[in-house]
Amino acid sequence: MRLSAEDSEVAHLFFSEGGKILLPLGKSTNAMTGQEMLERLLSSPHDDDGALANDLLGELGKTVPLESLRLLLTSANAETRAAGAFIATFQNQNISSMVGELAALLGDSNPRTRFDAVESILRCSTRNDGQHLAQALFALDDYHDGVRMGAVKFVRFAKDWQLKLARQHAALLRPQTPFSAIADISGQWRGDASGMIRAMLDHSEPVVRRYGLGLASRARLVVVDAFVEWAQASADPEISKLATDCIEHNQISHHAVWQSSLPAIA
Repeated sequence: MRLSAEDSEVAHLFFSEGGKILLPLGKSTNAMTGQEMLERLLSSPHDDDGALANDLLGELGKTVPLESLRLLLTSANAETRAAGAFIATFQNQNISSMVGELAALLGDSNPRTRFDAVESILRCSTRNDGQHLAQALFALDDYHDGVRMGAVKFVRFAKDWQLKLARQHAALLRPQTPFSAIADISGQWRGDASGMIRAMLDHSEPVVRRYGLGLASRARLVVVDAFVEWAQASADPEISKLATDCIEHNQISHHAVWQSSLPAIA
C-alpha cells in the first residue's frame, strides 16, 4: 500500500469496517517456501517489489508461524517493517499480542508504515489497548496527509468501545491539547450527535475538525447525509475535500442506509 500523491486516492479501497479484502492477483510463481520468503524479507527487503510480502501473507499461519510476523515488525530495516505493517493489516485479534509493536511503528519515518500501523491497531486491538488506541488517534496530527486520512478512517470505522478508549486515553496522555478538547466536546454534547459534530467541525483546531469529519461519516444504522454535507461546507479545505471523497469514492460503509432527516444548515 503506497501513499504517494498518485496512489493516496486508492488507499481506501482496501479499508472497510470488515478489514481488508485480499484480492486474487493470479497464481504466485514464487518457488520459495514460506520460511524462505520470510528469511528473504528479513535479509534483503530492498529486493522485494511487494510481491514477496503478498506471497508470504498467504503462508502466514500455515507454513510460517504467525508469531514470525513480530520479527518483521521489529526489524531494524525500514523496508522490512513496512512489509510487516502491510501484512498486519490483513490480520485481526489473532495478533493482539503484537499491538505494542504496531503502536511503535506509529513513529516510523515511512508514512506508508504509519498508515498501515493505524489500520492494524484498529483491526487487532482489544479492550486492554487503550493507550495504543490513543496513539493511533494521535495520527490525526500527523504531518503527512495520507496518514491523517488513515486516522480519520480510524474514527469512522472504530467500534464504539475502541473510539471511547482512544478518546479517553488521548485526553489523559495529552492534556490541554486538541485531544483533550475532543474529549470535552464529546462529554458536553453526549446524546446530541448533531450538536457534537457541528461543534467539532466548527472548532478552531484542525485535529478536532478531522475527528469531527470521522464522526460525520461514521456509519451505525444510518448515515445522515446532512452531517457529511456540513463537513463538505467546511472552510477547512482538507476537511471539505475528504468529506467529498467519502461520497464520491464510496468510503462509507456499504451496509449503511443514507437518511436525510436534518437540514443541511443548523
